[in-house]
Amino acid sequence: MRLEYINHNENAFKFWKINLESKKLIISFGRIGKTPVIKTYKFPTSNTKEGFKTKEDAEKFRTKKIREKINKGYVEIN
Repeated sequence: MRLEYINHNENAFKFWKINLESKKLIISFGRIGKTPVIKTYKFPTSNTKEGFKTKEDAEKFRTKKIREKINKGYVEIN
């Protein structure tokens, strides 16, 4: 899912993207048109700094983050 936040008054042109794959959750974000920052979380893992214990934990995290971004004014881009 890709979300974007554009606000000309704030000079804000941001994107945020999240993908849940078979054994990892990938988040990329940054300014539209620039090189993104990419964070990858693995599962299953017992190290919470690297990822999630289960796929269900990753799905809950994804749902929570999507809700947070939408509440901040990001909109979904198809």
